Amino acid sequence: MATSSLKKNAFYSVLKAFMNIAFPVITFPYASRILGPEAMGKVNFSNSVVSYFLMIAGLGVGGYAVREAAKRHDDKEALSKFVKEILFINGLSTLISYLVFICTILLVPKLFPYRSLLIICSLKILFTTLGLDWLYTALEKFRYVTIRSFCFQILSLIFLFAFVRSDSSVIAYAIFGIISAVGSKIFNFIHSRKYICYSLKTDFHPSDHLRSIIVFTGMSFVTSVYTTLDTTMVGILSTDSQVGYYSAATKLNHMIVSLLNALTGVLLPRLSQYLKKKENMKFTELSQKSFSIIMLLSIPLATGLFLFAKPLVLLFSGDKYIPAVITMQIITPIIFFIPLANITGTQILPALNKEKISLCSYITGASLNIICNLLLIPKYGASGAAIGTVIAESTVTLIQIIHLRKAVFTIEILFNLFQAVFATSVMAVILYFYISLTSSIYVQLFGGTLIGILIYALILRIIKNKYFIETVNSMLLKRN
Repeated sequence: MATSSLKKNAFYSVLKAFMNIAFPVITFPYASRILGPEAMGKVNFSNSVVSYFLMIAGLGVGGYAVREAAKRHDDKEALSKFVKEILFINGLSTLISYLVFICTILLVPKLFPYRSLLIICSLKILFTTLGLDWLYTALEKFRYVTIRSFCFQILSLIFLFAFVRSDSSVIAYAIFGIISAVGSKIFNFIHSRKYICYSLKTDFHPSDHLRSIIVFTGMSFVTSVYTTLDTTMVGILSTDSQVGYYSAATKLNHMIVSLLNALTGVLLPRLSQYLKKKENMKFTELSQKSFSIIMLLSIPLATGLFLFAKPLVLLFSGDKYIPAVITMQIITPIIFFIPLANITGTQILPALNKEKISLCSYITGASLNIICNLLLIPKYGASGAAIGTVIAESTVTLIQIIHLRKAVFTIEILFNLFQAVFATSVMAVILYFYISLTSSIYVQLFGGTLIGILIYALILRIIKNKYFIETVNSMLLKRN
């Protein structure tokens, strides 16, 4: 199979992530105003519970499957054999997951009021196996994935405006949340026959993958603990309204993180191919460039979100969600930490077959997150969960960076970090005074965004940041 351009892959991956951001920008303000904090909290709590069973069904094979499928990129027979073995393993895990899920909603009293929502949201579990998202990442078919996602997002958007019309439309809103995911996974499986021969008769040895999958499953589990457990624990230790505030506060943060992760999400198959071909120099160059670009983007984005927290909450959620402002400000550092950890923990370390280091870092982060949540959520609600998340994510990133400091990190990367911090500091001071002099949230957001971008770009140009100049020159060359 032909290898796609890395730039095109990144473009489609970022475009998909951008659509995933634009989509909630349209839907979340509408839904949050129609349903209110309590109803939104119920749906988000239900989704957080289902996510654990999704994790069991998925078994954490994504990272492992991407790496191994990428190695079989040019051998259809070997790839077909591998895909069928992974599907068999995932099929068993999905069956077990759904059986445990049914027992849970029948036996846990806390979940009785949420049964209808849980059953609807659980449809995602059934289709996890068929999704094969990892296959399209390994084959670098980002164009197909982007187009497919857009089509189902449009369908779910139509459903939202047609059926979610009042604060009693909780069930309809839950259905809206599964249309895109379930439809995409069905089409993934149908389309996969273009690359996989399911009728091919070969030796069948799914047990060969279990040892590595166990490690990736551990990574998936502990990552879910401090990415999803927050919402669950807020629901258990606090109120549905606090869950609603937490969801409103973290929505934009997670959308920006998704966009940044999309830039690096195309790396694992290419890094694995470089290592297989022993092209170590290309591996190092690509890793270092990814770090530098993420730093240049994440630091000003996190700072901007902190400064614009209040007008963003008012714009996207309404004045009922004002308590979410402080929570949003507390959690903004994850915009810096998570994308860096995505490069180190899910891209570079697995490509180097050092996923056990990632697992240890995630276990440490998850443990800290649980302890912080137990101590802080009863007193501080959503803000307590935000503090725990920041502590966990920063710890995970630090552990992974320490292990890779000699292999990847250089003086050039540290200098790039210094330049990003300096340019962001200048931008932040100017934006702070601009916000204090304006009262309209629209003027603050749109005018402030434009001013922030111009100031940040100007400072990077003045201090001659290498990657900024390379990007501008590349754009000018394409125009000419």
